[in-house]
Amino acid sequence: MTTAPPRSSAYYAGTNSQGEKLLFSVDQTASGPQFEPFFTTMIDRCRVTGDVITVGFSFQGFQIPIKNGKFNMVLNDISDRFSWSGTVTPKKASGRQPFSMAAFDNQGGLQDCGTGSLSWTAQALVPASSKAAAPRAAFLVHVTRASDGSVRFSVTH
Repeated sequence: MTTAPPRSSAYYAGTNSQGEKLLFSVDQTASGPQFEPFFTTMIDRCRVTGDVITVGFSFQGFQIPIKNGKFNMVLNDISDRFSWSGTVTPKKASGRQPFSMAAFDNQGGLQDCGTGSLSWTAQALVPASSKAAAPRAAFLVHVTRASDGSVRFSVTH
């Protein structure tokens, strides 16, 4: 029986130039590093009506190859276009993330609603050390749940 080698991932959290949040990972795979988006949110503005639309994307099953530290994902549909591109280093990432869609105006005509040239930045998330995460308190309570469902408390002063 052959097992696949373990896959390691680095997670990145950030915001776009509108202040909206995004999250993705860079997965180290047998075929090289892959950009795996989880979610992003952005604000579209419609030129004719002035409507403001908050658009959220969540992703599942996307792995976009990273070549020379760069990736580019483009999704086209009959009514919209989304792209997420950027440059990734071990500690940070940045790039562009424009989105536009067609929408009806008040007279039944079509208008473009979009983000314009939207930029983004993200930082690699670093796992917290157990020492840094330990609370500073006069009493420290450790709560442990056993496999049989029983709960055990241990108090240190």
